[in-house]
Amino acid sequence: MKRKRIQYNELSEEIYGPKYWTRPKLIAIGAILLLFGFLFNFSLEDKINKWLLTTLSNNEACPITFEKAELSYFLPQIIIKEPVILGSCFGQINNRLPLQNIKLSLHSPSFYPPGVKMHASIVAGKTKINIYPVISPFSQYIEIQDSQIDSQLFAAMTSDNVSPIAGTLLVEGFLKIASGTLDDGQISIQSENFYLPAQNIKGFDLTMMNLKHLSIRTHFTNNTNLQIDHIEVGQPGMPLELKLKGSLRIDPNNFMNSQLQLTGSLHLTNYILVNFSFVKLFLPPENTSGTYQMKIFGPIGNLSPPQFN
Repeated sequence: MKRKRIQYNELSEEIYGPKYWTRPKLIAIGAILLLFGFLFNFSLEDKINKWLLTTLSNNEACPITFEKAELSYFLPQIIIKEPVILGSCFGQINNRLPLQNIKLSLHSPSFYPPGVKMHASIVAGKTKINIYPVISPFSQYIEIQDSQIDSQLFAAMTSDNVSPIAGTLLVEGFLKIASGTLDDGQISIQSENFYLPAQNIKGFDLTMMNLKHLSIRTHFTNNTNLQIDHIEVGQPGMPLELKLKGSLRIDPNNFMNSQLQLTGSLHLTNYILVNFSFVKLFLPPENTSGTYQMKIFGPIGNLSPPQFN
């Protein structure tokens, strides 16, 4: 179609036609999008807060409270601010374990097992725990990587709210769950700044004891049996050196009733035997070499006194 020629002193008729993107339309559309965005975000985050509050705080076995939960869409994640694990989780109703935050986010696809890999992180002071659970229709796989625990975290688990150990523990491992039961797993704990703080144990005063080395390696042989490959505390030249191995028969109904059996050796230096003479009350009088065979057994919640030969 031939286009009408426009004279130099004329204006095109197109400018008098109606505009599609008028200013009122743009303002209206923007307002509607803003309103829907606000309502969507507020509603979903509010629902998540209510659901988490109900689920976590009403858990009788291990109640958890928190300040609030925040939802992020740009990098999809949920952040639980200032959660507090109540002492009833550890059988110490008067204690509390405050954390800085807990984050749950998508990580990546998983090829073994096929599914979606998540990332959960727990932060509390020097403690940083990274857990990578895989959600799969076939099995669940939980991996622990790049995690460290400040031993002061264990204070809430004692009656006097004081940790009996000190140092930083590095944790690695995995758990595999199939058909609702534990199928496989392995846990490793390492520390090179491990020590026992000054404390009173059953009426006996102990000064601070620097042991430096701690190593624990375990693996599951079935869903109720944890094989303890080794427990190593101390090293040559330290006040004591302990080497144990054994097993833990897990009670799925009450962990504190799980049966522990450990055997191994304990070497005490003259420093221990001279400066902590009360230790000799627990050692066989006929053995003065400083090296003893040791056995520990019984339920976790009520272990029998160690036996020495």
